[in-house]
Amino acid sequence: MPFWLRANQYDVVPEKTAVALSGAIDFESNLSAKNNKWKLIGSTQVVGNLLDSRSTTLFLPQLYAGVKYKNLLFYAGRKKELFGLADSTLGTGSYIWSGNAFPMPKIQIEIPDYQPLGKNNPWLAFKGNYAHSWFGTNKFAYGYYLHQKSVYVRIGRQSSSVKLYGGFNHQVQWGGKTFDDIGTVTNKTLPSSFADYLLAVIAIGPNIGVRKGNAFDSTNRVGNHLGTVDVGFELDLKKVNILVYRQNIYEDGSLFYLTSIADGLNGIVLTNLYPSQEKGRISFKKVVFEFLNTRSQGGDTFVMTNGKKRGKDEYFNHQQYYDGWSYRRRIIGTPFITNQEDTNRPEEQNTNDMANNNRVLVYHLGFEGNIGPSIQFLSKISYSANYGTYIYSYPTVPKQLSALLQLKGQIPALSGLEWVASAAIDRGDLYTKNTGFRIGFRQTFGTGKFRTSN
Repeated sequence: MPFWLRANQYDVVPEKTAVALSGAIDFESNLSAKNNKWKLIGSTQVVGNLLDSRSTTLFLPQLYAGVKYKNLLFYAGRKKELFGLADSTLGTGSYIWSGNAFPMPKIQIEIPDYQPLGKNNPWLAFKGNYAHSWFGTNKFAYGYYLHQKSVYVRIGRQSSSVKLYGGFNHQVQWGGKTFDDIGTVTNKTLPSSFADYLLAVIAIGPNIGVRKGNAFDSTNRVGNHLGTVDVGFELDLKKVNILVYRQNIYEDGSLFYLTSIADGLNGIVLTNLYPSQEKGRISFKKVVFEFLNTRSQGGDTFVMTNGKKRGKDEYFNHQQYYDGWSYRRRIIGTPFITNQEDTNRPEEQNTNDMANNNRVLVYHLGFEGNIGPSIQFLSKISYSANYGTYIYSYPTVPKQLSALLQLKGQIPALSGLEWVASAAIDRGDLYTKNTGFRIGFRQTFGTGKFRTSN
């Protein structure tokens, strides 16, 4: 299956040809007929893939329930989410959490939309989340956890012509046990106490004392810390909206010392606020250009006592959590940092590393619009140069082109049944040469409390 038919699909699209059936139910209801501030919410999605006459797989990528009070939401379960300041439909995917992996089970409290700081400060708004999650059992470790938090601030009213954005997200893999003996881990047990959790939350280190015999966490920090620091601005020019953003990557101390400042996701989004739907006319609704650079990683040397030489960040890999930044063997962040199962490379790799290619340059173009009044189109075109890792560099630089074209519309005679047709290709030296197609149909039913689709 080509890259853009699988990437950022929450790991429900199989690698090989399949017939798929999906159904979803969303629920929202007031807890009291007299008070609409408190709401009960929930969602369920079931996906079934028929690979052949003897192989069928079922997934529940979304299954959660929660309570919402005004703009504050608490939920438990699996939920499709994205984190980071970036375009969510046409881009490469947010660097740290792109929707590339199956949703993890979570308990989370969040403010999902920007909330003004009181009636007297409508020009300053914020949103964020605080979560605990479970990684379960993976290839190299089991019983370990995720701590996650984020805070984003908007300066400017929702209706302002100029808005500024800034914020960060912080993820920590911590606790659990390893299947293999690792030199820095005693009895295959990683720091898992409540005190260790607090150290993971506040990210204090490195002088934290001996953590139950764990030499690595005693000289560094408890757990694997990673995330992005994001900035951006938005201009409303009445007919066109412009959004510019930058995600700065951190996974060690390199960003603090600015030695990895070249790395990051850069994007610009142009949105036509009044796209045409005239018959016989093609109109662009939104255009996205992104540039992703992960080559620096603070340089090719690591010296713990010298901040300017704390390089070799090895994005999405870790010296204790060999499964790296992945869930169910799928990279959680940008799909352009690849794992060993996905690429078609003959070179020797470190089998204990999740990411075999984390030094990349990616140029990406995405656009969508209308063809007349009844057909919408969407396209993604990505070109990447791939350098492997600092430890296992590719002897040459594989280049890769991946592209997608999608058309969709409705059939009025069939109660608005929606059809979708997609075609995608992979051409280059990183992936196997591939061409794929997808045809689908979708019907949505809705009421004030329930909305279902299949």
